[in-house]
Amino acid sequence: MFYGSRKFLKMEQAIRYIGVITLLCLMPIYFGCVQKSAQLQKGIAPPDRTLFETGDNYLQKGQYIRARLAFQTLLNTYPDSDIASEAYFAMGDTFYEEGGTENLLQAENQYKDFIIYFPGDPRAADAQLKIISLNQKMMRSPDRDPQYARNTLLAIETFLRRYPNSDYVPIVQQYKILAEDNLARGDLDVGEFYLRRGNLPGAMQRLQYVVDNYKNFEDMDTVMYRIAQLYDRLLSYDPEAAAVFSRDSAFWYSQIAEGYPFSQYFETAKRRLVELGYDVPEVNEALAAANQSNIRPSEGFSPLRPFIDFGKALGFIAPPDLYDSAQKTLEEEKAQAAAAAKSGTGTGDDIQIETEIRQSASGAPIDETNAPTSGSGVSPDSDPVSGDETNPSGGAGQQRKPIYQRKP
Repeated sequence: MFYGSRKFLKMEQAIRYIGVITLLCLMPIYFGCVQKSAQLQKGIAPPDRTLFETGDNYLQKGQYIRARLAFQTLLNTYPDSDIASEAYFAMGDTFYEEGGTENLLQAENQYKDFIIYFPGDPRAADAQLKIISLNQKMMRSPDRDPQYARNTLLAIETFLRRYPNSDYVPIVQQYKILAEDNLARGDLDVGEFYLRRGNLPGAMQRLQYVVDNYKNFEDMDTVMYRIAQLYDRLLSYDPEAAAVFSRDSAFWYSQIAEGYPFSQYFETAKRRLVELGYDVPEVNEALAAANQSNIRPSEGFSPLRPFIDFGKALGFIAPPDLYDSAQKTLEEEKAQAAAAAKSGTGTGDDIQIETEIRQSASGAPIDETNAPTSGSGVSPDSDPVSGDETNPSGGAGQQRKPIYQRKP
């Protein structure tokens, strides 16, 4: 009996020892698992952030459909997320980056909705700038449908009205000049076509519209010369109203003689004023400088230029991305300002003042170098209809009359 009890106690002690040893061995494993689980939970990103990062990765890889699916899932599942606005903007970027007319139109709607839903977001100005850029991408040559050129100009005016304090304003003002130039050149081409066909009322309507609405058009001297030629033709059509037509013709020739000394029509305009019996006005240097600043520098000669222009007209060669160009320009200006401030050669205010001095009232930089003459390539002495030299009425020996001053 005593022997059995002693054996039982030994077995009980052995079981206890084994339990203690097992517990000591399992404790490090248990605490290690608990710590690892805590670290994993701490490192897991919120689901909305995970969806956004997934969509952004797809967007960077050019997998636009998958990116849109991730962003749309985020917006549908977490509409009150802190990054909902970022996902909404990125959704527009998927259409914008994919390109094509349908996708660009989808991007435009997405950016417009972004501005409506998040009007106070710092990226609202960027969304409007991208609307400008995507319409400019769809804009074609002046002889094509001007719809997207008009949309570009409308988007630019909306930007300048909504975000007058944006850093992009000087850049957008330059884009406005490009859009207006496209529309003005289209109206000029149509006006010259009507003039060749003898449709003088139609030609006058188009040419006068350019003068009234596109003040910074670089070929404004051509427009004025065509209007003067139109009145010259009316002199022969209606001799009874010759005095009125002569006066109107002289007005437009005087505009060229006063403000466009660099024009290919300058000498012809002065000669016509003399032949019509009007005084030739002196050149207005300030006005001439302002008009010359509207002329963009030439791109230079290239044997491939006709093919490049043809590709642009058909849409095969995409225009530069205005949004990317604006960002690069802004970054360069900030870098120059920071470098100037660091070197002590100037401050940001000095650079801003210098920039304002170098710009005209419209924001166009004033170039004092000799700019290429503007015009449509037609000989200054030729009539756009017949191609013959103009045969004006009136001689140089007539009494000079003062120029009839009126607004164009």
